Amino acid sequence: MAMGATPAHVGDPIREIRDMRDLARQAGEPLVDVCYLATVATEARADVRALSLRDITDEGFGILINRTSPKWAQLSRSGGATLLIHWPRVRRQYRVWGRPAPMDHERIARYWNQKSHGSRLLEMYYSVFHPQSQPIPSHADLMDGIVELTRRYPRSEDVPLPQTLAGVYLIAEEVETWHGSPEDRLHHRRRFQKTTSGWTVTTLVP
Repeated sequence: MAMGATPAHVGDPIREIRDMRDLARQAGEPLVDVCYLATVATEARADVRALSLRDITDEGFGILINRTSPKWAQLSRSGGATLLIHWPRVRRQYRVWGRPAPMDHERIARYWNQKSHGSRLLEMYYSVFHPQSQPIPSHADLMDGIVELTRRYPRSEDVPLPQTLAGVYLIAEEVETWHGSPEDRLHHRRRFQKTTSGWTVTTLVP
């Protein structure tokens, strides 16, 4: 342990994030439902992308991922990932390291029902035409597929939940919190680490 680090059992950072999400929503934070998932692509490269943050519960941080996507393969291969949450309006940033756990089908279906018609058609496109992130000849090729799917499924409720759509909870093992102080740059940073009896916390230099 580094000199000056004095971890002690304290509160739950997941609860803090849930509470701050409510405040961020009240403050009109445009990114309140956005998170950034980082995975390991190769030994020399990391991948990061923005995703919808579906839920924050005691089970973890809920996201939907298509099984045809590179991020699904990377997450499955490494067994872990980092999630970044940033809400500028309330001056909060959170980095979460954890391992994935499957989301139950009922909850996946609930989030599926919240998707727009276009979003559902795109999820179906991955199964019927091309996997997510695979190269295609042109954007017109994508649109031809979407037009065909629109003919098959003219209404949102007509689109069946594709078997390739997976739900994942990232179960936090470590959480780093950042409380911004832009006036003096003396931000408040802490690292929480999960133990069998709760969380330990260490204050970090900003």
